[in-house]
Amino acid sequence: MKILTADQMREVDRLSTEETGIPSLTLMENAGFHLYLALRDRFEDLADLNIAVICGKGNNGGDGMVLARQLVQREIYPDIILLAKHEQISGDAAVNLDILAHSGVPVFEMSTEEAWEEFSRTLEVYDIVVDAILGTGITQPLHGFFARVVSDLNDVPAFVLSVDIPSGMVSDAVEPPPLCVAADATVTFTAPKIAHILSQELEAVGELSIVSIGSPQNLLDRPEHRVNLLTSEELADAVLPRPVASHKGVYGHVVLITGSRGKAGAAGLCSYSALRTGSGLVTVYTPRDAQPTVAAFHPEVMTEGLPSTPDGTFSREAIHLALDLLQGMTAVGMGPGLTTNDETVDFIRTVVAQSPVPLILDADGLNAFKDCPDRLKNEHGQPLILTPHPGEFARLTGLSIPEILSDPIGSATEFAQRLGLWLVLKSYRTLIAAPGGEVYVSPCGNPGMATAGMGDVLTGVLTSMIGQYLASGLKEHSDITRGVCLGVFLHGLAGDLAADEEGWEHLVAGDVILALGDAYDELLEAAIQA
Repeated sequence: MKILTADQMREVDRLSTEETGIPSLTLMENAGFHLYLALRDRFEDLADLNIAVICGKGNNGGDGMVLARQLVQREIYPDIILLAKHEQISGDAAVNLDILAHSGVPVFEMSTEEAWEEFSRTLEVYDIVVDAILGTGITQPLHGFFARVVSDLNDVPAFVLSVDIPSGMVSDAVEPPPLCVAADATVTFTAPKIAHILSQELEAVGELSIVSIGSPQNLLDRPEHRVNLLTSEELADAVLPRPVASHKGVYGHVVLITGSRGKAGAAGLCSYSALRTGSGLVTVYTPRDAQPTVAAFHPEVMTEGLPSTPDGTFSREAIHLALDLLQGMTAVGMGPGLTTNDETVDFIRTVVAQSPVPLILDADGLNAFKDCPDRLKNEHGQPLILTPHPGEFARLTGLSIPEILSDPIGSATEFAQRLGLWLVLKSYRTLIAAPGGEVYVSPCGNPGMATAGMGDVLTGVLTSMIGQYLASGLKEHSDITRGVCLGVFLHGLAGDLAADEEGWEHLVAGDVILALGDAYDELLEAAIQA
């Protein structure tokens, strides 16, 4: 599913009318009808509830007027509030305002602060307030009259439904607005916008519904629309089949280069999550000092102890042995629990450069390149997949964490394209930037996953997924991208399913590993229902 900017959405609407012949009034009519459906599906007793539809002067207000008419046609009579003078309304919104007028439906004009102040004293009588005030066109913080209106709406206990986007939220921004409507639900049209998915004020969106109002799919799939929202329906067919007549070799032999003295747990989490994601064989390469501990975690996981430093980390002597052992393997994940010991850093950099198989790099594997990100290249052209959180990405790029969080799509895309790799930027919304410029955002995940070991689990999941794809003969860039997207989505979905059982406060990384099977089941169920 595409995620569009405000300009891209306007262009889709324009082309829907000018090239496809769908009247813009039809698009607005469909939008208003879907708003009615959103209320009908939530409230069985709409006719018994007090409803206010508060409309601005633009198309957002026009959508609200259509909703009001849909309600009136069903003998549900909302109060319709217009925050402008009648003569200020133009275009399709004016057409719908005229329809209301000719139908004898009253519309109360409240275009001044004085008029609004008097009306605002009655807001508490409403059970439902529809925010059809400002749409995706605003680019600046609210002030004056509209700031007063939005502030008053946020003080009422009514259920608030926002039309397209909460008024005051900037469509293309991820930074939280100083003030916007705090909606209980938002119905947006055709495609989600950047703020719906990536805003740091996601709570203000409430429950998001994305509805089609008639724009053809080919307009959404234009090549310049490069940001995508991952959905279970679209990823269901990315799950590889497991034929009855198969064996462990069919599903890849992956390696996790992880752990050190005192940090062996990272190896346990990585390796077990790789097994639970479906790998046929999993081997952990770990310093000899840590091998006994790692070997005791899971009997299904094989281990290989490599030369250690006095600190219990990988030494330079481990480099050639590791590279020799990687011959014939399917994929390798490296980084969790390795430390930043100087010898270990040399080990990491050399393995990245000379690995004979695709490599997933996380944690201390990333920190080894904080002063030399341009060295993140493989001499054999093997794919590199990086999984930094914002702090690790800041060390790689020299950007500050606020700079990254204010433009995660731009910063991740630039880095991935410049270095020709896949970047998985982990945050409250994890996104994948592919080397060709495409971006994919996972809607899964929750605050309970902000705890130790979650990144280690993701490393194991991704290593397993890429290993299975390669073992199945899927080796193109598009295949790698699909495998990474599936791994990220499964990890987040498993986190959500585990949180449903444990709660956010109690969630630990091991819970997510055990929920991976349920996540697979949910994806396969989506395939059946699609």
